Order: sequence, then structure tokens, then C-alpha cells
Amino acid sequence: MVHILKCRDLGFNDDFIVVDNDPVKVKEKMKEHILDKHKDEFGELSDFHKEEIMSKMDFLLTRGCGCGVLKL
Repeated sequence: MVHILKCRDLGFNDDFIVVDNDPVKVKEKMKEHILDKHKDEFGELSDFHKEEIMSKMDFLLTRGCGCGVLKL
């Protein structure tokens, strides 16, 4: 199963996309991207909103409708 996570789906304004078979790797790559490219924006968020973004990654990666997970 291929897992897809889009930065835009997490509320950031760019077209970065992570695609991998391993959902743990997808989440880690997206975290690295956010902390690198959106460091200032992410740093300004409250702890609640930071946790909300991390939780949304988990939700999107376990969703079976094709919006976060694509079966090939």
C-alpha cells in the first residue's frame, strides 16, 4: 500500500508531497519538511495546534478512502 501525505492538507501553503510504502517514514519525512521549510510558521503555533497537525498526519495516513492512503 502506498501512503501519500500532502503538506497542504496539514494547513501549510505549499505543494510538498511525501509518498512511501511505510507510513512511519511518510510521517517522519513530513515532520522534517515542516520543521525545515515552515519552521517560523510552525514555531508560532500553540502547543495545541502543533499536536493537532501531528494527529492529523496519523488520521490521514490511516484513512482508507484514498484521501491519505492509496492502494496500488
